[in-house]
Amino acid sequence: MEIITHNKVKLIQWLCGEELILQHVRARNLVTQTEYIKVKSIQDPSANITELLDIILKKGDSICVAFLELLKNDDVNESRPELKDWITTVDTSEIKADFQLSTQSTEIKADFQHSTQSPDISVNITGKSGSSISTPVFIGSPISNDQEFLKKNRGELIDKVKNVERITDDLHYLTDEMEAIIQAERSDKAKMRKVLEYTYSKKAAKLLVDALYKHAKDVMENLITD
Repeated sequence: MEIITHNKVKLIQWLCGEELILQHVRARNLVTQTEYIKVKSIQDPSANITELLDIILKKGDSICVAFLELLKNDDVNESRPELKDWITTVDTSEIKADFQLSTQSTEIKADFQHSTQSPDISVNITGKSGSSISTPVFIGSPISNDQEFLKKNRGELIDKVKNVERITDDLHYLTDEMEAIIQAERSDKAKMRKVLEYTYSKKAAKLLVDALYKHAKDVMENLITD
């Protein structure tokens, strides 16, 4: 999961020497007994936590979310103020909703048509407030991996994308706090940088790419044809 990978170094620093974390993950069945013994046998504290995080990451989104929810417990974070400050900003319910949404959307795999006649469709998705929002699904996107596309073109997107407020309107995975932080930034570049920072998962990346096609089509077409 992107949020854990992105903050892995910090998590290692925060959890290093925290002997009870392994007991907590085993008690919640986030690791098997064999994995528990393997991690416990590692004497170096940093290597110990690194191995634990690698195991968690390999298990997929559901286990990663369960691990993040574990970190929210006072028993785990109370002695780690930096960890506690960070984990309170992570909305696991939004992350859950984000990857569960993937089962409701149709994957579009046709070749991208550069003609203005290329059709597009939209799907209705229930937003955070319960209202219905329309998200465009563009026929023929050549992007096979949205997360890789955003990562590869991060600098270009930050430099060239405008109207970031309109883009964020289509990103229902953003929490109210995230939206407030984005809007508080003074420039489009700073706002776009925050949007990319908050786009952790595969489905979030898909929604962001769709929003970019809708509100920054010229930028997207230039990036794809380069």
